[in-house]
Amino acid sequence: MAFLIDFLIAMGLTSGVIWIVAALCQRVDARLEQWSSLWALGLVLSVLIPLLGVASRFLPDWAALPTVDALAGHGPLQTLSPPRTGGTADPLSLAALPWEGLLLGALIIYWLGVAVRAAILIIGRRDLRHIVRRARPFGQVDGIDVVLSPLTSSAFAWTPIGRPHRSRIVIPALYARQMSERQIADIITHEREHISRRDDECGLILRSLLCLCWVSPFARALFARWSQAAEIQCDMAVTDGRAPQMRKAYAETLLQALHIMAGRVRQYPAAAFSTPRLRNEKMRIAHIVNGTRPSFKRGRDRIMLTLTAACLTLAGTLGIAATATADAAEGAAVNQVNSAIVSGRLTARFGKSFDPFRNGEARLHKGVDIAAPTGTPIYAPAAGIIQAATDLYDGKPGYGTVVVLETDGGVSTLFSHLDAYTVRAGQRVTKGQQIATVGSSGKSTGPHVHIETFKADVRVDPMTVWDLTTD
Repeated sequence: MAFLIDFLIAMGLTSGVIWIVAALCQRVDARLEQWSSLWALGLVLSVLIPLLGVASRFLPDWAALPTVDALAGHGPLQTLSPPRTGGTADPLSLAALPWEGLLLGALIIYWLGVAVRAAILIIGRRDLRHIVRRARPFGQVDGIDVVLSPLTSSAFAWTPIGRPHRSRIVIPALYARQMSERQIADIITHEREHISRRDDECGLILRSLLCLCWVSPFARALFARWSQAAEIQCDMAVTDGRAPQMRKAYAETLLQALHIMAGRVRQYPAAAFSTPRLRNEKMRIAHIVNGTRPSFKRGRDRIMLTLTAACLTLAGTLGIAATATADAAEGAAVNQVNSAIVSGRLTARFGKSFDPFRNGEARLHKGVDIAAPTGTPIYAPAAGIIQAATDLYDGKPGYGTVVVLETDGGVSTLFSHLDAYTVRAGQRVTKGQQIATVGSSGKSTGPHVHIETFKADVRVDPMTVWDLTTD
């Protein structure tokens, strides 16, 4: 559950940063409005970057980079989530609120939303296939079958996934009765361009991604911009090189199509000639009448587009990393541990907590976790004898590198997930002597030290024995 929460937070941040950067780039060069790949890339990155961030939790230490570590969420994104505390919290504090129940409720709502939108997409796609199968032949253009259907009120291009040779152009029966041959020919040219661009397949993939990120208004805006840009580019393929009178005639065709489909709302694919989005259709008509020509043909323009795409990727990655790191710094001020043992940030208390390796399920945490940079020194809390200093403790590789100290008062303390130790078994140490350094060995989500304490062989909260209080 914790991974999913981090993914949703990261997705919202990423899509927001990408949308802002793309919108700013469009202000610099208005032609970017016509570049559908820009907006499609933004939507793909809105899902891909958070997924990579979550997956990076499982990277070995040697493969982790600073940016990847920030995206991984061991420290940064965890601070954006509700506190993960044990059972000793103040009943009036935020940590005492039923976060587990609230998160579970939020996740149920999210998955219900995903299921509803996926069902709408599947049903809509099934209905379109039904329309195509029941349509009657109308002709053929450049090897593409054109069919006529009384079941639709808007022309659209249909392409089965991975089978462009089986594409169809569907023309409403109303068009055949109310439009001229020239108008229908223009519509067929428009839809043929969709097929050559494979917009129907791309639209289906992007809509599937949108099911996962439906909670983000920025993701929905990126998809809307992609759909609008795809229509503008197909319009330009029809009107390129035409006289103003012919462009005006094509604009009137679009208006007539809008009039025919008025009040007939259906789940059309992205490659539909007309849609209910009147604002987008007005923009298309403006481009048609003004004679907008296809852009980005020269090498210089292509370089500019490549740089813009690189900016989107970099903004999406660094934007979430910077935001998460800033929130981590804020969270660290609240949970900062400055003790004689180790300095860092308290990320998990003793008692009930969330298990990051079991989708955030509740667990009994056997100690405390203090996150700190790799190599941070760890000091003996009291004088005593080192009982163990090993890379494999008690046959449990999940602990990683471990040091166990038994102090003169009979208290045994285990330090695990270490990077290295500076003592050996049987050695006597004094209070404040360095015994190890923080690492991420064993089963770990990032650099931290896990501390367990026993009194008379009974496990106790280390914070009740040692000075590990937070600011």
